[in-house]
Formats: sequence, C-alpha cells, structure tokens
Amino acid sequence: MQHSRGIDHLVIAVKDLSAARQRYSDMGFSTTPLGNHPWGTANHLVQLAHNFIELVGVVDRHALVPMSREHFSFSAQLDGFLRQGEGMAMLVLSTDDARADADEWRERGLQVFAPYHWTREATLPDGSTSTVAFTLTFVTDPSMPDIAFFCCQQHNPEVFWKPQYQRHANGASAITAVTLVAPQPTRQRAFFSRLLGSSHIEESPDALIIHCAGAVVRVVSPQRFAADYPTARAGAAAGQGTAFRAATVVAEDLDRVARCLRDNAVDHTRVGTAIQVAEPHACGLVLEFIPGQAEKPAA
Repeated sequence: MQHSRGIDHLVIAVKDLSAARQRYSDMGFSTTPLGNHPWGTANHLVQLAHNFIELVGVVDRHALVPMSREHFSFSAQLDGFLRQGEGMAMLVLSTDDARADADEWRERGLQVFAPYHWTREATLPDGSTSTVAFTLTFVTDPSMPDIAFFCCQQHNPEVFWKPQYQRHANGASAITAVTLVAPQPTRQRAFFSRLLGSSHIEESPDALIIHCAGAVVRVVSPQRFAADYPTARAGAAAGQGTAFRAATVVAEDLDRVARCLRDNAVDHTRVGTAIQVAEPHACGLVLEFIPGQAEKPAA
C-alpha cells in the first residue's frame, strides 16, 4: 500500500569529523559523542525533534566494504563521494518496516538492494552506553550515480532519541526540506514519486516540489538554485549531475540563530525571511534556517 515517507536524516560526508563537529557547534548545534560503524566509518549526529543530520567520515580504510550487485556498501559510497569533496551524499527516509519498503520499491521498478540489519553501541547523555539497532534498505538510480537513498527502521528508538541531544543554542527543531540540483528537474519526477510514495508534486519548467510527510524534497535547475541560494559558492550550481545542494531547518527565532552565528564568527546572509550559511562552513551544502516550529509528521 502506498504511503508517504518523511525525512529521517541527512548523511553529510566530511573529511575531518572533529572539524565538522566544531563547524556545526559554531552554528549553535549540539552534537552526539562519536559513534563507530563496523565498516570503517564513524559519525556525530545533530538530533532534532524527529529527524537529524549525520556528520560521517571514513576512520578506518582497512575496514571499508566493497560494493556488490546485491548488497549496497555505505562505506564504499561514502568513500567515493569524498574523493570529489564534502557534502550531502545520501537522503534517508523514515519507515516502520524497511523490508516491506524493499518489496514495495521493487514493485514500483526502483533499483533496490537487499535490506541490511546492524547494531552499534551508542553513548547516552549520562555517559553510559547502550545498543541501537537498525534495518536499512538502499535505493540508487543510474541517473544519479554520486548519491544514494535509503530508509532507516529503528528497532529501539527510545535508546536512540534523547531530549538532551535535541537542545540547540540556535533553537533549531527540524529538517523541513532538502534541495537537489538537476540539469533537467522534471526528468526526476517518476523516481521521486515512486521513492516517496507521494502523489502531491508541484511541477514547473525549472523545479519539482515533492511533498512528503512533514517536509519537501525540491529538485531544481542550476539557474533556479543560483537564484534561491545566492550564498552558494561560485560554480556550485553548474555541475553536470544531480546532487544535493542545500538543506532547510526550522528555528523558532531567527534572531537567536543570527546571534549564535555572529558570536562564533560564522559567515551568513539574510535572504528574504531566511538565514543561509554557505557550503564551506556547513560541510559542502548550503544550510538554510527558516522561522517556525517543528511539526511531527503524521503517522
């Protein structure tokens, strides 16, 4: 049965985890302690009300897992992405059943890999540790070889989500949008409709706006991106392939956001009713703050 999926988290590939963590701290975000993966990568998370940003890098090249036809390799995809630079490498969707999603996506004709179940130790706010467990189903598309998508089923969310990690000096509370740049945005309509299970899509010659649970995915032309994100570095919108270029988070008080940025000497620009931080500080994508409060996606 078709249903609408929301944004679970953004995978931001970084070359130096400590430096990336400091950059996000300077923007007023709290971050979790280091979490290690069994395949040679590690992360720090920016937990929000119901989704999060994952800062992830390669920490053990000897443990990287090669890609295969049947099994997607998170670490191989990340390593390949980082050879071109930092940025958002993957979009992760929320789900209650990753294995059912795999079946559904296959029926829709998407390129789906076998679901993967794994666990890791997580450090809790009081310094103790506990095990978190996930099942992931990955999807790729030949027209977007540099990026990937997957759904993430959390098996013990009460261990993962902690209010102490969700309190941020900038007041940010949720990811509400991601923006991709594509040479011809309308060509991506079928893929994203199948991926997100969304029938609510706005289309214009230079953009697709796909509505999902509690958020939107925007696919825009290079020209539209340059107009919407004047803080983007020169040439960022002129790439040949489809790529993630920006993410939007909601914060109740933009003056509070601006104070955090000024106090930590983070370059930022007011663009209409938003504040934008350019790629160099946000690890390869434009991070946009807009006013508002987080709304929990409907179950």
